[in-house]
Amino acid sequence: MSTGKRLAKRSIIGTRVAALGDDGLYYSGMIQAVKTPAPFPENNNCINLTPNTRYTVRFDGGKSAREYRDAELIGPGFRGMAGVKLQPAQRVFLTYNGREVRADVLAHDHLTDELCVQVHAPAIEVSTYIHNTHDPQL
Repeated sequence: MSTGKRLAKRSIIGTRVAALGDDGLYYSGMIQAVKTPAPFPENNNCINLTPNTRYTVRFDGGKSAREYRDAELIGPGFRGMAGVKLQPAQRVFLTYNGREVRADVLAHDHLTDELCVQVHAPAIEVSTYIHNTHDPQL
């Protein structure tokens, strides 16, 4: 019998996700807890997930934690970037000249799926258009 407090391999706790903040921008964070409503037990290692399951996300940088439904999260095991409308000033990370770089959204035309960003790379700061918003990682 194991006495360690190691999480099960299938546990979603610790998964990195992006979630919408109060200001309409997405922020990165980590799932800290999973709350499944009755009749399922609280500590079920995410086996009995329901549409009413809530995920507590603690944001990076010491920001507060908040609860979300699975449809509100972006990341592995949740939704992807398809259908997400990014706001100006949203921070994204994308591959530019073969390197992952930080960029800020200047404009997002949701209908044509075009994203205009300002890339912040070492020794370079340019504005560029990205035509596929499915690749940026938050």
